[in-house]
Amino acid sequence: MMLMEDLSRIIQKLVSTKELNDDEIIYTISLILQGKVSEAAIASFLVALRMKGETTHELMVLMQTIKKYAIRITPNIDGFLIDTCGTGGGRINTFNISTASAIIASSAGAKVAKHGNRSTSGVCGSADFMEYIGLNLECPIADIVEAIEQTGMGFLYAPKFHPAMQNVASARRTIGIRTVFNIIGPLCNPCTNLTGQLIGAPEPKIIETLALALQESDLEDIMLVNPKDGLDELSNTCENDITWISRSKIKRVSFHPREVGIELTKLENLMVDSKEGSIRDTLQVIYGVADKHKQDIAILNASAALVIGKESANFREGVELAREAVSDGRAQKQLSKYIQRCGRKEILMDAEKKFLQ
Repeated sequence: MMLMEDLSRIIQKLVSTKELNDDEIIYTISLILQGKVSEAAIASFLVALRMKGETTHELMVLMQTIKKYAIRITPNIDGFLIDTCGTGGGRINTFNISTASAIIASSAGAKVAKHGNRSTSGVCGSADFMEYIGLNLECPIADIVEAIEQTGMGFLYAPKFHPAMQNVASARRTIGIRTVFNIIGPLCNPCTNLTGQLIGAPEPKIIETLALALQESDLEDIMLVNPKDGLDELSNTCENDITWISRSKIKRVSFHPREVGIELTKLENLMVDSKEGSIRDTLQVIYGVADKHKQDIAILNASAALVIGKESANFREGVELAREAVSDGRAQKQLSKYIQRCGRKEILMDAEKKFLQ
């Protein structure tokens, strides 16, 4: 009884637009992750927090608490290890841009530990795509670590590394809107030796909150991107605002695709209306047979990943490296090698026959 009274008081505090203190955050999130809270109460908490607006301090305490319940890994690699991840939660459905760009970037030399999950509000999440083309989402963690170490590519399925988060999944699906977990997700990569991240968000306010929360991060480089069209990736439809955190220093710049020779397109040219359409377009981009607009946005984001991963000195060079990796077949081979290691190659071959022939 006391538990429900405490939660009701905390939710009421959020409804009154008052910030939670550390003890209230740790108490609530710990109960949720331990499976001691009903779906209705979880949904109420998440909606109330969203309506109040998450503060930087609340995010930091949430992130620290969630990491205590995670399974952490430390791949033995030389150099830099990065992640590419959007916050999601928007209403614009595109193909899996961050997944395609992660695979392209890793084939061009970056070491990528791609943290991802199923979709909660869109048509197809990164895990939905990877599973469809043959990845075993329950692949042993040791095999995933080995893949990162030997090929420079690994997919970290969020529920596998954050098993306690299964207690939140149903509530998130039910309410179907962006919640604090969309923001927290990219900040909770299980790798202890991650050095850089490319994170996209559809709202400037989220970027500002993330920038303040991440300013004291141990990561060497964090690139936060917010295009003006509502996507949560670098976009080729408009100018992009970039907040770059390097060794705790924040720099803000505007970036236009034309600066690296990429032509503007319309948002509708990037959109999909089904899970199958998203899988088709994502696979075609990796194999270099997609239409120019979709190919360009993946190349643009792969370029940013290569910059964060210290494989490229700037965006223009990154675009060239990414295009070469796609055109000479390295991106396709990288995906094939990873599925062979951590999944079933015959399922990928079936997807190739369906979407590439």
